[in-house]
Amino acid sequence: MSGGTDGWSAVPAREPGQVVDPSLGQEARRTPAPSADGDAHGRVHGRPAPQYGEYAPDGWVNPVLVEQERLEHEERSRAAGERETRDHPARDRDPRAGAQRPGPATDGGTARPTPLAGRFGRTPIDFVLTVGLLVIGLWSVVESLAVGTTASTIRTLVERQYTELSDPAALSTAVLVRAVVLVVVFVLVAWWSIRRLRARRWTFWVPLVGGVVASVLGIVPVMVVLFQDPAFTAYVQRMAAGG
Repeated sequence: MSGGTDGWSAVPAREPGQVVDPSLGQEARRTPAPSADGDAHGRVHGRPAPQYGEYAPDGWVNPVLVEQERLEHEERSRAAGERETRDHPARDRDPRAGAQRPGPATDGGTARPTPLAGRFGRTPIDFVLTVGLLVIGLWSVVESLAVGTTASTIRTLVERQYTELSDPAALSTAVLVRAVVLVVVFVLVAWWSIRRLRARRWTFWVPLVGGVVASVLGIVPVMVVLFQDPAFTAYVQRMAAGG
């Protein structure tokens, strides 16, 4: 059977560019020369020439397009990384967090260490005040360890302003207890202050409160000894009676 006016033929394909039409059980053949049924480029008679992948099976993916998309994605990622580097030129990597963080300020390529007042305490003033108050407290604690001198000073003060004591030696025991109390309070205050300074929280008030507590607790053993002394007790009773 030979082709009619529509240009179709049942002859097996023997030339490149011929396309099988599965709906008709025939195949399309190019015309040898331009005619009314074919153009100058040799298009298939009766239907448009198939495009690349037009008759691909279901699920088929064009590998050329896949590779092109992969290259475009890599190019976009590289461009984004270059922009990020230009926007943040001075950063170092934190090995613990796996993230980048701003590095320390530099001057001529040399890193400048952050002062202690900037790394501890809520503000530099808070750090200075806290350290200064702790130093004053430490000085008071060191002075309290001189039990004999402190006891003698308290005895002289009491006898000048009030009356002589019946048992002055008891003051030494009271002063020793006072020194132990001051040491314990100072250690607790210093420990708490250091923790707050490292956490960058307001800390200057901690030594102030610690000093008040130490003063109150330190005077208690001395007052107990004085009010147990008969001579001092008699003096207080005379003063209370108005005579």
